[in-house]
Amino acid sequence: MRIIPDGPRFLDQLRAALGPAGLNAFGVVSAARFDALAPPEVRTDRVHPPARSIVVIGSGGPAHWSAFLDYVAADPLERFARRRHPFDAFAAHVFGELGALTEGTRVVFPTFGGELPLDFMKLAELAGLGRPSELGILIGAAFGPWFGLRAALFTPHLIDETGPVARLCDGCDAPCKPFVDIRARREACIVAPEARYDELERLYHYDRAEGRRRLCLRFQITDEITGPIY
Repeated sequence: MRIIPDGPRFLDQLRAALGPAGLNAFGVVSAARFDALAPPEVRTDRVHPPARSIVVIGSGGPAHWSAFLDYVAADPLERFARRRHPFDAFAAHVFGELGALTEGTRVVFPTFGGELPLDFMKLAELAGLGRPSELGILIGAAFGPWFGLRAALFTPHLIDETGPVARLCDGCDAPCKPFVDIRARREACIVAPEARYDELERLYHYDRAEGRRRLCLRFQITDEITGPIY
């Protein structure tokens, strides 16, 4: 019989392995609690029957973006100019490098055209990474609105849950409300302003075509992707 290492050790190993890539937000929800709330098509008996816990992993602040730029710099043509979704490809690369650490675990990404209709915002809320906000995205105490969801690991490890958490918009003076533009509203949030993305990353997320153009200039390459950029 294959022995499953203890959950806390597994989580520590994940943190150590993923930290250098700027994957620094971790939340855990039990398979039982997830299944009680999830639609049938994404319950663990359909997604990964051995799962006892789901680890939701995100990137908070600018660290993941910095790691992404270093990754692209090693081969800008292949890792950026020829990929429609290079940021997602980078995350997939990082998790692919985990090797034996994810043996017996299913990794699911919140990517375009993903194989599962998994509601990552709800999953991250259950795992305690944040709560839905006035901005329409999650806000958490550690990174405010400045984090993204990168993967969910359906694992046989039994790990203590980390959620839920308080909704930080409740009782807030809401300096975001006067703004109509979603980017301006996000930048007005008073939770964890030190975690704010730099200007180039914010541009890339809100104006993908211009963001790609700027990065092609930075790396002195020609974009080989044609058609709509999103």
